[in-house]
Amino acid sequence: MNRDLLLEIGTEEIPGSFIPKALDDLARLAKEHLDGVSLSYSRVSTLGTPRRLALCVKDLSCRQPDREEVITGPPAKIAFRPDGDPTKAGEGFARSQGVNVEELEVEERKRGAYVVVRRLVPGRETIELLSELLPEVITSIPFPKTMWWAVEELRFARPIRWLVALYGEDRVPFSLAGVVAGPESRGHRFMAPGMIQVPSDLAGYLRALEGAFVLVDPAVRRDRLLKEANGAIASVGGNLLYDNELVEINTYLTEFPSAVCGSFDRRFLGLPREVLVTCMREHQRYFAVVDDKGNIMPHFVAINNTRSPRPELVRRGHERVLRARLSDADFFFKEDQKRPLEAFVADLSGMVFHERLGSILDKTYRVKALACHLARQMAPDKLDVVERAAWLCKADLLTEMVGEFPGLQGIMGREYALISGEGTEVANAIEEHYMPVRSGADLPKGIPGALLSIADKADTICGTFAIGLRPSGTADPYGLRRMALGILHIVEGKSLSLSLKTLITEALGQLEPCLPELPEGLSTEILTFFRRRLSHDLVARGLDQDVVEAATRVEFDDITNCILRAKALAAVRSRPEFESLSIAFKRVMNILKSFKGGAIDPALLEADEEKALYEIYLSVEKKVEVLLKTQDYEQALIALLSLKPEVDSFFDHVLVMAKDLEIRANRLALLWNIARLFSQIGDLSAIVVPG
Repeated sequence: MNRDLLLEIGTEEIPGSFIPKALDDLARLAKEHLDGVSLSYSRVSTLGTPRRLALCVKDLSCRQPDREEVITGPPAKIAFRPDGDPTKAGEGFARSQGVNVEELEVEERKRGAYVVVRRLVPGRETIELLSELLPEVITSIPFPKTMWWAVEELRFARPIRWLVALYGEDRVPFSLAGVVAGPESRGHRFMAPGMIQVPSDLAGYLRALEGAFVLVDPAVRRDRLLKEANGAIASVGGNLLYDNELVEINTYLTEFPSAVCGSFDRRFLGLPREVLVTCMREHQRYFAVVDDKGNIMPHFVAINNTRSPRPELVRRGHERVLRARLSDADFFFKEDQKRPLEAFVADLSGMVFHERLGSILDKTYRVKALACHLARQMAPDKLDVVERAAWLCKADLLTEMVGEFPGLQGIMGREYALISGEGTEVANAIEEHYMPVRSGADLPKGIPGALLSIADKADTICGTFAIGLRPSGTADPYGLRRMALGILHIVEGKSLSLSLKTLITEALGQLEPCLPELPEGLSTEILTFFRRRLSHDLVARGLDQDVVEAATRVEFDDITNCILRAKALAAVRSRPEFESLSIAFKRVMNILKSFKGGAIDPALLEADEEKALYEIYLSVEKKVEVLLKTQDYEQALIALLSLKPEVDSFFDHVLVMAKDLEIRANRLALLWNIARLFSQIGDLSAIVVPG
């Protein structure tokens, strides 16, 4: 009968950021190993807290199915003589497999007839297999960082202290890191530190641990955390400043979350909102509290991993810690204001960006020149704003506040710019030039911030490529993929008409003072890097790979234009006539491989079918040219699809490669001009069609 499997890996506290991926990897590895030995199951789920990673497999079969094993021997003509008697090779193969010669079979293969032996291999018991598989699963979990402890032959995120491995009511016999797997888990470190018996079924396991103050299901723990937090602030009449990432962090820092609401001195409300939130969030993992209008209140919510019998004492402890943080921030804020923001710029010469790329001040000059170039091309009325913001954008890196809280870079630049009397557009652009800070994060709202962000990221990408520090595999220590994606998303989001080739050329040109000799082909390499990032992004957003390839293969310099063409191809692809027309296009491109192009001479058109194709081509060309100018690529493609009947008729009745060289050249010119219309949108030869 099928039974449930429970595996629990008990450890010292694992960093919260490691746990979600570790649980995903645990489920994946379990499925791969169970599928690899043909064990069936109905569901695999994982649960976890800082002290345990749990795997639950529902309805796991009790044994492997029997299977037929086919062992291939020598070719039949070598194993048997023409009269059917076995040769020494045939007898030797039978003997090596422990069977009689009469049990050998002949089986036809692609390369001829071969001798085979068939035998039934009985399936092994599941519990026997699990003793081998579970240690492999555990030791295969990848972590960002691992450690050795007393047992040096095993590395894991944190030392393993206990193991639970149950298949139904039976213990799965194995040991790892000197720990023997058994039926006993452990409760909460402080509120129920003893060993507890747990069953293998998921519901029973959850109940048993909850009774020991462990909410092993992250979703349940998250719900309790929010309920506790909202309950804690009920007395102060505020609302929790919801932060999904902070909720996630606290969920994986606790096993039984409990919340307490504390207060701080109102004088600290004079600090910028982001400073207050950062002081609470970054070091202490506290939630801010806001009123109905969204204004910060002098309160916070701390999440604890225990339910204290003296909550007032716990509250005072949290208040004391936060008071020290806010006092430091208040001091930094006042100290930084003793100098205008521009006064920090000159000192950036002592802050190294990279030993081969100069200081942050050198980078500031490069970014300023590149951003001004973009402004002249796309927003000349914002040139002064862009120039001023570019000059000040890195100044806050030397402030005390950013030195203590690096996550406030750009934000403090905005605040100090406003205090120093800079305009709002300049201040906002300083903050926005770091955007987007991560994939899916907010894009710059203003054009100055967008152009400055593009310039800053382009300088970093081109400079890093120029000194040979390219991303490789999964390694991207400088975040170049994220920066490239940020540029692409800004260009798309703002519908900017930006030439990537020109941007890269300008950025590389700014590097000449520190890198006078740039590697050959560098510009093409960086452009290819951007193309791959866009292709990956569009596929991740639901477009087919071949559609993206068709659009980018034609032209990739104008990102906005390329994305519009890819979306148009995706929209029109579902039409029934598109598939056959794309097949015809492939045929056309094969015919035109060595043809350089040319004009059509109507006087040389002989067959009715080619005359008909020429007439509809002229009609469609006019429509398409107008639609291409307005970038209405979907309607342009729909217009081109109307060529299908005439194209089919042309290929059915007209010999393109006619003996008369003038007739042949004219027919090739007709096809070339039709293909040219399509090629302004996408290379249809890249489209994959069934068969």
